[in-house]
Amino acid sequence: MSSQDVTLRQVFSLPEPGVKDPSPDRWNRFQATVSREVKTIKWPAAMPDVAEKICELFDVKLPDLFLISWRKADDLRRALAESKKTPDATKYLELVEHVIRSEHHPYVEARIGGAPVHRIQFDVKLTFRLKGFVLKIKAGEIEEMQTGRCEVEGRVEYAGLPIAEKKLAPIALPALCKFKSEEVLHIYTAPATAPATN
Repeated sequence: MSSQDVTLRQVFSLPEPGVKDPSPDRWNRFQATVSREVKTIKWPAAMPDVAEKICELFDVKLPDLFLISWRKADDLRRALAESKKTPDATKYLELVEHVIRSEHHPYVEARIGGAPVHRIQFDVKLTFRLKGFVLKIKAGEIEEMQTGRCEVEGRVEYAGLPIAEKKLAPIALPALCKFKSEEVLHIYTAPATAPATN
């Protein structure tokens, strides 16, 4: 995993594939809750296998989450529109210290014979406090992000049951992240509070 791939899985200390979970009790409580909801479903996979699939939902890069939120800011949308008019010019946009709050609802759907029988949906709440970030804009796209200080806190729940929590703390990001114009994150596109710009 490259340093650019700082993910929600790492933020919430969810186990990497093939690594034993340091907090297996969370899955025991989770399994009991799901079992009560769907007493008639026989799980074709063992709970550790289901837990591993659930952890894959959190393989979302933090820079992608920032990008989604920033694209909703009016100042940034104007800067992107202006840069389309002069596609050969490069502009650097410094973001003021700001907070991004977002809520997401990733899910795993249980299916029997191809038909959905139950959706296991999580509530993910995140708060990022960012300072000293600079965006490189060219031809109507954000090409690069120079990072500054980032603090994050968040919580993952299933039906009110806490699965993972992150207390407010700094997190290390790479100094520079590059974006491709076709990079679009489609699972985590819930509304977020966007930043102001200088």
